[in-house]
Amino acid sequence: MAKIGGSSHLKRLAAPVYAPIARKTFVWLAKPMPGTHPAEESVALVTLVRDVLKLADNSREAKRAIRGGEILIDGRAVKRERFPVGLMDVVSIPKMGKHYRVSVDSHERAKLVEIPEAAAAYKLCKVQRKGMAPGNRMQAGLHDGRNVAAENDLKVGDTLKLAVPGQKVLGVMKLQPEARCLIVRGKHAGQIAIVMKIHARTSRRAPEVTMKSDGSEFITVRKYLFVVGDEVQ
Repeated sequence: MAKIGGSSHLKRLAAPVYAPIARKTFVWLAKPMPGTHPAEESVALVTLVRDVLKLADNSREAKRAIRGGEILIDGRAVKRERFPVGLMDVVSIPKMGKHYRVSVDSHERAKLVEIPEAAAAYKLCKVQRKGMAPGNRMQAGLHDGRNVAAENDLKVGDTLKLAVPGQKVLGVMKLQPEARCLIVRGKHAGQIAIVMKIHARTSRRAPEVTMKSDGSEFITVRKYLFVVGDEVQ
C-alpha cells in the first residue's frame, strides 16, 4: 500500500533557513509536527532545547526534560518533542527562572531573546486574516493559528497583545505610519524600523512600505512587517 502523507524525516542539509542549527555535524534533524506554525517557519522543540538553548547534550536528555513538563510554550507545559516553535512564541524554563521570546536574525533564522518574567505573561500575534464566525461574530486568525473575536476596526497586519496562556486581548498595535515594526524576511530581516508610508497597491506586485531605520529609508514588502511597538528592542 502506498504511503499517505509527507515524510516524517528531515535531513539537516535540507532544513528550512529558519532553523538556527549546525548543518554538517549530524545527518538527521527532528521535523516539526503540524501545528501552530508552518514547518518552514518553525523549529521542533527538542531542537530548540538541545541545539539552541544548549540545555541538553543529546536528544535523549532533551526529550526527558520536555516530557517532564519542564519547558513552557506560551505559558503551557508542552510535552511533545516535535512541537513547532515559531515567531513570537514565549519559551519559559521555570526551574531556571529564564524566559525567552522567539525573534528573527538578519539571516531570517530563529533567534531567542531573553525577556523579564513580566513580559512572559503576554504574547504578540499578527492578524493574518479576518472573517465571520457562527453567530454573525467577527473573528481574526492570527499568525500562530489562534482565532480570537475581533473588533470591526481591526485590520490584517495589525498586532494583538494577548495574555498567555489565556487569550485575553490586552492591546492592539496598528500597522500605520509611525508604527514600530520588526522586519521578519528579506534583506532587512531582523531590523527594527519605523513605517513612513504605506503605498497603495497599483499592480500585481506585493504591497510595499517605506521604512526608516538609523536615519536611512528603504522599501520593503508589507507582509514582511510585524508591528511590535515598544515591546521588542
